[in-house]
Amino acid sequence: VAIGRGNPIQRAMFEVTREALAAMTEAARPGRPLGEIDDAHRRVYDAAGYGPARMSACGYSLGALYRPTWMDVPPMLYSGNATPAAPGMVLFLHAILIDAAKNLAMSLGHTIVLTSTGAEVLSRLSPEYTVCS
Repeated sequence: VAIGRGNPIQRAMFEVTREALAAMTEAARPGRPLGEIDDAHRRVYDAAGYGPARMSACGYSLGALYRPTWMDVPPMLYSGNATPAAPGMVLFLHAILIDAAKNLAMSLGHTIVLTSTGAEVLSRLSPEYTVCS
């Protein structure tokens, strides 16, 4: 959500971030290495010229934990992680850009559960760029 005026640079960051999140979700397939989710994340951002602004990981497993953290680590979602994705895994995928030079950031994420055929998105909000004045 942008407050006041929309920023065209940040809108562009949003569009590529939405594309990265979609690619990450598509890459989440049972039997495939979890690192392929981050590889999809990197491909989208790097192709759009945002490689220096992306994070070095793009999510983590969620477990039955809450305090002090909800992260059930391992596994983290990073390139090269050979842990195979399996049905029943619950993952939080996050696509984040930080452009420190322009003092801008963009982030989208959602929770998925792996099924026998792919990923089911559990989050209910649709990823839209909204400007509130």
